[in-house]
Amino acid sequence: MIEMLKDILDKAAIDGSISQEEALFLLDKVQTIEALMELAKTASRIRDDALGNVFKFDGFIGPITACKIDPPCKYCGRSAGIRTDFSEEKTLTIDEIELASRLMKDAGIKRVELGGGTLLDGSGQKVIEAVKAVNKVASLNIWINVGPSLSSDDLAQLKGLGAKEVCSSLETINPDVFAKMKPGDSLEARMKLAREINSIGLGLASVMMVGLGSSNEDYVKHLFWLKEFENLSHFCITGLNPLHGSQIQGQNMANSFEVAKVGAVARLVLRTKDISFGGMMNDPRLLPLWIMAGGNRAIHLGAHLHRAKAWGQPHPGALVERFGEVEFVNMLPLTTRFVREMGMEVDII
Repeated sequence: MIEMLKDILDKAAIDGSISQEEALFLLDKVQTIEALMELAKTASRIRDDALGNVFKFDGFIGPITACKIDPPCKYCGRSAGIRTDFSEEKTLTIDEIELASRLMKDAGIKRVELGGGTLLDGSGQKVIEAVKAVNKVASLNIWINVGPSLSSDDLAQLKGLGAKEVCSSLETINPDVFAKMKPGDSLEARMKLAREINSIGLGLASVMMVGLGSSNEDYVKHLFWLKEFENLSHFCITGLNPLHGSQIQGQNMANSFEVAKVGAVARLVLRTKDISFGGMMNDPRLLPLWIMAGGNRAIHLGAHLHRAKAWGQPHPGALVERFGEVEFVNMLPLTTRFVREMGMEVDII
């Protein structure tokens, strides 16, 4: 098995090709540390050759929109009753978004996510005003993540305002798993949004969650579906973390080994795209695993501004400042050290 594994990896590294059958073989057969190390070695080499030995840290500002998905996604903090910051009254004000943008700029952040919940009847105007607020005070690369809440006209306006990416996160491409875990949401709407983002010429960001119930065949189908988008720019792999009090609190947490494996195979398939990790992987102690798996970007391990205490206890080493009802958490002193100790450069100002 190891010899066949090495043959697939050597071919992927040399001529840049990997078939769906080969990707599935890797997901099925990489089950030991030895095999994962071979896969990780190739994924890291491809990342360095394609993108350079540089790791990107994003900032996060949010929530800028409430979430009205009903019922809420079963893995979400809203389902567990612990994420009250996604209500209308808790979304960030324009003044708070401007404050966040100044703080991001001063911290050395180059790109920020404006994130929020999903409003199926549309949140275009709220998002556009948030982008204008950022542009007013800072020159940052902006990307948007608010679910299928944006029309094609909204996307055109966002492109005109200089937004770089918009996210359409499927989590899973399996319609049965999607319906089970996201009963109030629409897979069709998210796939349609992805197509519109791509066709209008914005960078497409997307997310896959490991551990929801998808099969390895589903992961491969998902990766090769994304590969068809010429403007795909950023792919994030997360892992399921069943929250206490949620409907799925008894389901198994995703194994970080499996999340890293999927990420490494994603690097072989999506060679030149930014790859990040999230969800249960948002732990600076797991950054070395991200890097080994071919990751080159982090969303929530740079700096973030949100409602005070909404995200629990900050990691030791993070800098926390309180401004009225919001707090700014800067993890860069901690996370940039980890990345540099892994031999990579850091893309901050």
